[in-house]
Amino acid sequence: MPVTVTDTHTGWTCDTGASLIADAMTPGPGQLGTMHGCIYVCPEHQADAEARITAAGYGARVAPAPPGHRWDPWPCGHITAYSTAAAEGMAAVEV
Repeated sequence: MPVTVTDTHTGWTCDTGASLIADAMTPGPGQLGTMHGCIYVCPEHQADAEARITAAGYGARVAPAPPGHRWDPWPCGHITAYSTAAAEGMAAVEV
């Protein structure tokens, strides 16, 4: 089955760069789990990102973003997902 990568946005306005990545995870084989997408987020919006991920049916795992992803073009609230359903689930949730 081909993987679809979809980009969207949470809809919130934030001029801060995304210094964190909130991954949307489900249990998977072994200890790794399966990542369904992520929200690039600043510390102020971390709780909002975690709430969206949880409401969409995933477990949230937050870690520092790699240095190259911390600023533009990765603004706070940017969503990258590996399925349309995951993208829509994280984008549609109001927190």
